[in-house]
Amino acid sequence: MLGIISLILILLPIIFQFIYGTKAIYKTTSLKFVNVSLISFAAQILLSIVYYYISYYNFSKYFEEHPNATRCGTGLAASIFGLFFLIAVLIGVILVQYIIMIWKKYRMSLKADN
Repeated sequence: MLGIISLILILLPIIFQFIYGTKAIYKTTSLKFVNVSLISFAAQILLSIVYYYISYYNFSKYFEEHPNATRCGTGLAASIFGLFFLIAVLIGVILVQYIIMIWKKYRMSLKADN
């Protein structure tokens, strides 16, 4: 029922980090990179909790509509491990953007020395 909404919810922090993290590195936004990263990480945690409850609701509704179906929690377990994977992806994106930011500052300091 709420499948596409939960998918969009869980991907929003990663998309936000891509867009505003890049803007923060190149100083085209008023947010600092640290603030963008903290907002993305906090949103990922909060939206992961919301995603879990939406998934649980969807499974409960399915089993109410199909009482003779075999009940299996593998779908919920997969969604939990998927959430951990997306948190790891977000941390990876933040680290790559941080390395780019440090590399950019290093290059600017080299140009200033010449």
